[in-house]
Amino acid sequence: MLLIFDVDGTLIDSRAFILESARRTFAGGTIPHPGDDAFLATIGLLPERMMDRLFPERTENERHGLAERFIEAFWALRAERPDAEPPYAGIDGLLTKLTELRFTLGIATGKKRVGVDHMFVHTGWGDRFATIQTAESGPSKPDPTLIRNALAETGHPAGDTVMIGDSVFDMEMARAAGVTAIGVGWGYNPLEALAKAGADHLVDSVSELDDLLATLRRPE
Repeated sequence: MLLIFDVDGTLIDSRAFILESARRTFAGGTIPHPGDDAFLATIGLLPERMMDRLFPERTENERHGLAERFIEAFWALRAERPDAEPPYAGIDGLLTKLTELRFTLGIATGKKRVGVDHMFVHTGWGDRFATIQTAESGPSKPDPTLIRNALAETGHPAGDTVMIGDSVFDMEMARAAGVTAIGVGWGYNPLEALAKAGADHLVDSVSELDDLLATLRRPE
């Protein structure tokens, strides 16, 4: 069985990091900050798509400028605080267990590959994942290309694949790709929103996710 994980809000806790980057993006500008909840609801999209969703009334140039400022603020903050995106409690142990049980693990994220590699440096997870789909791999979520790439790379069929994430876009992407969708409640979106987006299963803790995966089809 192939288990595909989102990154921000699922594997690592980047909430404070992202919100500080957003605060710096809007500081001193003429476009007001949309609010933390609204901003967090767009996590998982590429920066350009985030701004499109948050500011549809603004011009394309204005939205592009905001996306560029967010990217600049994000990387400046990462240089200041390279270890500011810790794994959620229990995730490291879960990944170890799943690897030992011979599940195939993958990643599908809106992060660029350099951001995923940064995570690997600080977590030691670089050898855990058989397929890594990033912002460079295809269109932004919820387009299903990232999952379809993972299926093609690993040889797993959609019926033997699970997408695990905390965002509406993860659930919509999973549905579009025809794979099972598990929504997690420790990230940036309420479980109710994930249910409405089509989650097949909902879990509110890493231990609940562990228990749920144990009930699904076992790896060969």
